[in-house]
Amino acid sequence: MPIRVAIVDDHALIRAGYRHILSQEPDMLVVAEGGNGEEALAIAREHKPDVMLLDVGMPGLGGIEVTQRLVRARSPVRIVIVTMHGEGPLPKMLIEAGATAFLTKGADGAELVGAVRQAARGQRYISHAIAQRMALATTLGESSPLDRLTPREFEIALMLGRGERSVIIGERLAISDKTVATHKSRIYEKLEVHSEAELTLVLVRYGMLPG
Repeated sequence: MPIRVAIVDDHALIRAGYRHILSQEPDMLVVAEGGNGEEALAIAREHKPDVMLLDVGMPGLGGIEVTQRLVRARSPVRIVIVTMHGEGPLPKMLIEAGATAFLTKGADGAELVGAVRQAARGQRYISHAIAQRMALATTLGESSPLDRLTPREFEIALMLGRGERSVIIGERLAISDKTVATHKSRIYEKLEVHSEAELTLVLVRYGMLPG
């Protein structure tokens, strides 16, 4: 039986690239594609892929929230995070959330295929460069202010940094406006910022948003 793979990324060209790479492999079959977190959850329910390639910084629900929801739902799908953001707290945060593999969009086709195969076997995979950075940061005791955030706070910080309104964030995450406001207040306090503009600058500085 081939490995059934779903691809979720908000850029159609990137999805096409992944599909082209995976379609060359006789043991892999792309069964579904999506462009946002809500579609990722629907694909997991309806298509039941073995492995899902998942971006982090998508509009609406991002990779962290999708990963956490699938883990809470005890979905058997293995999550392979493929993102532009290999710096900061993201790799550790997503692995702890339940992702099976983590690599950046700078990975070549062979590494992508290898990560999918390894994830399908239930084996963890972290790209060598990211694993090195994680180990070095642990050894040197380095950290960024973003490390102070919980996964939920980090997800909301990214959404705020992308300019999404609090009411929309609450709807997407199924939480109240008051809860969003509480998280926002804690984010500001932990990052020592006082506005969404300052928050965005912090996210850009640490590579979580494009400059």
